[in-house]
Amino acid sequence: MSRTASVAERRDWDRLPISVPFFVRGNKADGEEFLEFATALNLSAGGLLLATRRYLEPGTHLSLEIPVALLNKAQLPRSVSVLQATVLRCTPDRQYFLLGLQFEEPLLNQHLGLEAVKSRSAGKDSSSK
Repeated sequence: MSRTASVAERRDWDRLPISVPFFVRGNKADGEEFLEFATALNLSAGGLLLATRRYLEPGTHLSLEIPVALLNKAQLPRSVSVLQATVLRCTPDRQYFLLGLQFEEPLLNQHLGLEAVKSRSAGKDSSSK
């Protein structure tokens, strides 16, 4: 079995090849906090591949925030804009480092209102019987 096939078979979610900007917050090895602008190259419900200018050790915990253009985020429908993730690997690539990140909780389990949608659907099914 090829390495590519074995990696693909281990994935729980399909990856979407989409560029998404993120603000990345974390702590340096000396404990000092940093904030950096980075770009996700692909993402899935379980994690993402992030291009950053900073080397980060595997196991580093990060906070990722998706920039929002509106002045008042309260005007937006309920959505997730801050995600927690852990660095699984860090690979140098030209002038960047590619970080393989795993979300602390899969996006499908985040508070996106999915439970409410499921509950409403279940209610419709039971009320139509």
